[in-house]
Amino acid sequence: MKCLACDFGGSSLKFAMVDDEANLTASGKQDAPLASREEFVETIGRLYDRFSDDIAGIAISIPGYIDPATGHLFGSGVYSALYGHGIVDMLKHRCPVNISVENDGKCGALAEAWKGALADCDDGVVIILGSGVAGGVIKNRRIHSGTGFSAGELSYLITKTDDYSIMGCAYMQAGMLGMTYKICKAKGLDLSMQDSGNVLEILDEQLHPRSVKPREGRVQLKADGLQLFRWLEEEDEVAKRVYQEFIAALAIIVHNAQIVYAPNRIVIGGGLSLQQRIFTDLDTELGKRYESMQIPAPLRAVVRKSRFLEECNLVGAMYHYLNRFGHRPAAGSTH
Repeated sequence: MKCLACDFGGSSLKFAMVDDEANLTASGKQDAPLASREEFVETIGRLYDRFSDDIAGIAISIPGYIDPATGHLFGSGVYSALYGHGIVDMLKHRCPVNISVENDGKCGALAEAWKGALADCDDGVVIILGSGVAGGVIKNRRIHSGTGFSAGELSYLITKTDDYSIMGCAYMQAGMLGMTYKICKAKGLDLSMQDSGNVLEILDEQLHPRSVKPREGRVQLKADGLQLFRWLEEEDEVAKRVYQEFIAALAIIVHNAQIVYAPNRIVIGGGLSLQQRIFTDLDTELGKRYESMQIPAPLRAVVRKSRFLEECNLVGAMYHYLNRFGHRPAAGSTH
């Protein structure tokens, strides 16, 4: 059996047909439909039209506080046009098949608990590095949703204690959205042409309402993840500073997750996990902190790379679908 899996991120929508053994085919990527509910519905509708003859249903991964039983999006994340709405109800007439919806970080965690780096663990934490910092907590081999379905919302961890603005939060220090914003401000780049450019401009208005430069005065260059690592290879000072702040923030997230929850393993996935140097530099940063703070070995995190990397949310969305509609035993289902 196959489903159309859709992973809605801050900058793009990734999709694929995923079967009940976690195999992906017909994968693709397009711009994120952030503007309106109508755009969101029609985007999925067009994909459904394309794959309808080959799929049993639709499995959705999306940021925010989600009731996985109903698909209701309460808030949080960049899909503000959908806040307060039931995603399944929005789609059921356009796409008359079974539809499941779960938070993106929880989908990432489900993927790893199903067939990934947590498959042999009872307890684990998954960190998904994308536009923000999504997270999922596996407890006794099941997703832990928490009060208000908000467990694992790592984007809101405080990673910069001397800054009381949103710049002190993990999603601005360890997510690509925040790194892009800091680089653009330092280099005078046009925010509007970046991934999630409209979100960046709104953030800029909130942070610097009196210092926003006219758009015509900005440099026309896209500061995405690929460009960031090109700059790092060139020893660009701005990129090096932002990257080091990212590694430091990621180390704080990992350490705090380990101390609070004591999981068997912490797994890192998402688009940025494709860069092996992140794991090398994170290990170095954690090692420095552990040694200088004299952290005993049982309190140190065991970090692993996601098996599914940037595709983990697609795989986890499929596993949530299987649990939701009874095609798999309850292990890994949401509670």
